[in-house]
Amino acid sequence: MLRLSELLASAGVVSTQLLASGGDPRIGRVDYDSRMCAPGSLFVAVRGFHVDGHRYAGDAAKRGAVAVVAEQHPEGIPDGVPLVIVPSSRIALSALAAAFAGEPSRRMYVAGITGTDGKTTTATMLWAAWRAAGLSAGSLTTIDWRAGGEVVANTSRQTTLEAVELQQHLAVLLDRGCTHVALETSSHGLELHRVDDVAFRCAVYTRITSEHLELHGSRDAYLSAKARLLEKVSTAPDGVAVLDADDGFAVDRLRAIRVATRLTYSATARGADLVARSVRMEHGALRFVAGTPWGDADMTLHLAGRFNVSNALAALAAACSSGASLEQAASGLASLTAVTGRMERVDKGQPFNVVVDYAHTAESLAVVLRELRENTPGKLWVVFGSAGERDVEKRPAMGAVAVRLADVAVITDEDPRQEDRYRILEDIAAGATAAGGRRGETVVVIPDRTEAIAFAIEGARDGDTVLLAGKGHEGSIVTGKKSAPWDEQAVAAAALARRLNR
Repeated sequence: MLRLSELLASAGVVSTQLLASGGDPRIGRVDYDSRMCAPGSLFVAVRGFHVDGHRYAGDAAKRGAVAVVAEQHPEGIPDGVPLVIVPSSRIALSALAAAFAGEPSRRMYVAGITGTDGKTTTATMLWAAWRAAGLSAGSLTTIDWRAGGEVVANTSRQTTLEAVELQQHLAVLLDRGCTHVALETSSHGLELHRVDDVAFRCAVYTRITSEHLELHGSRDAYLSAKARLLEKVSTAPDGVAVLDADDGFAVDRLRAIRVATRLTYSATARGADLVARSVRMEHGALRFVAGTPWGDADMTLHLAGRFNVSNALAALAAACSSGASLEQAASGLASLTAVTGRMERVDKGQPFNVVVDYAHTAESLAVVLRELRENTPGKLWVVFGSAGERDVEKRPAMGAVAVRLADVAVITDEDPRQEDRYRILEDIAAGATAAGGRRGETVVVIPDRTEAIAFAIEGARDGDTVLLAGKGHEGSIVTGKKSAPWDEQAVAAAALARRLNR
């Protein structure tokens, strides 16, 4: 265990005020949730969206915290507990968490994958490519955590974990011998300083559109948050940037950031370092030729969706610039047969398709609907919603996309959280009707998600497709302050069983 003074020095945390009447205690752990504190904890008081950690510093001390880091003097701290005042608790939390964990990212090759859509799939592809090259690889994504061949579901509902948990996971990967890590990096993780002290050496960008404006305030601010990943990589002497040349919104801004190696990719065969040619579906697989700086490769993807061509090119660029041969990387991508909750089919022998996907923005919903439309001879149904306490502007946009590209839009709960569920649904429905949807015909509002899925499955006919969008892999639905278990695939399977067994 480190003394408080040693940990502060190792983390480079400079206090504006140090009230150290309690001496220099040994630190056994770093916590930001007072309920997790135990004897030996260093409690960092962080201001959250709903709760201010400064209010719970006294509770942390009662549970055994031996020191507190805060932005101001919290009430309730007993005499004898050292208090360290800092300009930003979040920035300090990241540095302290990394220092306490032993700076694990500095001893591994960490590639951050960010963008609006495609992050999870691209990170998983990169993990598979590294593994096929014989590298000991791990990944931390929205859906799971991988250490070599071991896969554990991510039940946290966070894409990028808070700094303490993130550094702990990186330390575990290091202990298990991982030399390469694909880290899905969200705009929240970047904006809220969760990844400040991750030593990234590669930044992979998927398409950036618009998301989480409830946090960032504007699309440009959202892009600025995303750009922080590349700014971090630019300080590495061997830093690599992988950019989507087809992304008209972000690519010029990102190209302006200097980095040791820059690779661009294009799924439309435009001028880029990596391009896709002769894209086609054959025997249920997506095939194309990848033109790369390392030569051409015949690619086979067993993942549904032509948009995965872009994800594959991004993963190839990151893998081949960090130790994998082109042949090995291509083999790794071909080995993936599914990514949970991403264009995942639920097949119980019904004469129509049911597909589960995580699409939860207007842009990602449009991409998936267009893909399914090409292969749907009958009607295209979509069941979707929009999360509460998140970007309000995307709600009517999603409604409009749904009625323009699908035949029937069934609007339902996603995660209302503490917002009025009916307001969310009506915001979406307003966009749908403004775009020409007819309430009760092509636009149906059913708040309960189980009932909404059953409605679409009951209504589907031979040759139709039912898309269940927005929840994907997620194992819960959050209503108010309560989280209820949820399994989209299981709910769909149960609805299919009821229909087929009548």
